[in-house]
Amino acid sequence: MKKSSVILALGFSILLLQVVAAISVNEEDKGSVLIAELENPAVFEFTINNPGASEIAEIYTLIGVKMLPDRSFEIPSGNSTLEVRAYLPSSLRKNIGFLNFEYQIKGEKSGIFSDTLRVKIVQLKDVLDISSERLSPADKAAVVLVRNKENTFIEGLSLKLSSPLFDSVQKISLKPYEVVKVRIPFDQETVKSLSAGAYVLNADAEFQGVKQHWEGVLNYVEKKDISEIKSTEGFVIRKTAISQTNEGNVPENVRIEMTKDVLSRLFTIFSFEPQTSERSGFFVTYSWEKRLEPSSSLTVTATTNYTLPLVFLVLIIAIAVFVTMVMRTNVTLHKRVSFVKTKGGEFALKVRLHLKANKYVENIQIIDRLPGMTVLYDQFGIKPDKIDPATRRLIWKVDRLNAGEERVFSYIVYSKIKVVGRFELPSAAAIFERDGKAQEVSSNRTFFVNETTTSIE
Repeated sequence: MKKSSVILALGFSILLLQVVAAISVNEEDKGSVLIAELENPAVFEFTINNPGASEIAEIYTLIGVKMLPDRSFEIPSGNSTLEVRAYLPSSLRKNIGFLNFEYQIKGEKSGIFSDTLRVKIVQLKDVLDISSERLSPADKAAVVLVRNKENTFIEGLSLKLSSPLFDSVQKISLKPYEVVKVRIPFDQETVKSLSAGAYVLNADAEFQGVKQHWEGVLNYVEKKDISEIKSTEGFVIRKTAISQTNEGNVPENVRIEMTKDVLSRLFTIFSFEPQTSERSGFFVTYSWEKRLEPSSSLTVTATTNYTLPLVFLVLIIAIAVFVTMVMRTNVTLHKRVSFVKTKGGEFALKVRLHLKANKYVENIQIIDRLPGMTVLYDQFGIKPDKIDPATRRLIWKVDRLNAGEERVFSYIVYSKIKVVGRFELPSAAAIFERDGKAQEVSSNRTFFVNETTTSIE
């Protein structure tokens, strides 16, 4: 009986040792990088192979590393997974670089299993990389790239991003080696004034009370775009404006040209003097050049005042019409009057009738009428061929006149009554024949100007 008991105990002990030796753990790195200034954990996924029965266990270290789960947990029979987090104390986080430490799993039945974990300790400034995608004037938002360069989790990072285009505060979380794209809208008017090139992208982070600054590069690519607007308004005073604007983001040389004919250029003024002028035939081309920065413009205004040439044109047309009318009139009759100073102090006027034939005419009668309250002074001028006392008409007869021939008839009228104010005389008439047809023309109406004086001899 004793020999059987010993054999039975020995077999049980061997079986127990086999059970303990059969527990194995495979550690998979899920984020073994620790940030020196923070309290982020190293994350592992344990795959536990337990060939025995389910049991309760706990995990711990002997060097002050806090392990989660920090309470007892169950290890089921067979294969199971367990997420383990390791928090290093601040005294160990000061050692930048790699650190190996031992952990232990103590089971109620399997006893103690131990192995080594490897972590990497880095500073926060070495974890993130800040950059941006290429930006063009057509974009409405900038894309900032935040890259996690290490195998670590960063959750709830407050990041302030600033550049000449924008200022923005973002809150992001990053997985190991993850790149997060942050879209930041910006003011389109602001970007118009910027030249193409590389600009500094500043990033200030605050995470768990720790602050860190990074600098990246914002690449603003080149775009060349010159727009031109031309407007014209007015007729007599005509204004033409040409404006060129640099819509791109690189400085550009622009050139504005205006062409004027040799006549209109005499009546044109510009908003500022042209740099060059070149004449070709009847036209003159003026030009202005300037180097424009982004969003700046060059505007040239030309004002042509046609008032004076329009007046000249109207006068020329009036003269032409008058000459045409005169040339088309066979006979013209013009009446003039002037004041005459007499020795006896009577009121007297001298009347002249100018008769001119533009074409050959015959059987001409010049008829004028004495103004009321006046008497004909018969000792001056050409005596009328007929005087009608009833109608007070004076008639002169001319047999014929050749084209261009002119006659002048003058006479004096006087009155014992003094005239005050304007004294107007009736118009005269000329009756004649042209190609056997009777025609009639009238003279102008006239009045005297008492400053004009002539003495009768």
